[in-house]
Amino acid sequence: MPCERCGASVETRASDDHACDERRRHDFELFGHRVELDAFGDDLGRWLVTPRGRFEQFYAERTRPS
Repeated sequence: MPCERCGASVETRASDDHACDERRRHDFELFGHRVELDAFGDDLGRWLVTPRGRFEQFYAERTRPS
């Protein structure tokens, strides 16, 4: 059975003794958000070509510390 928190394969009888690896748990949570993460780049690209997005790019470049 997969662990609900980290996705690791755990024997049913050993599930009480299982301790999630923090890195694996983090990767498993990111995997659950893969659709949103994949869409982020496309969404950002579309927003950056809008008037507001172009202004924000301009403003960020002008106010960035050198």
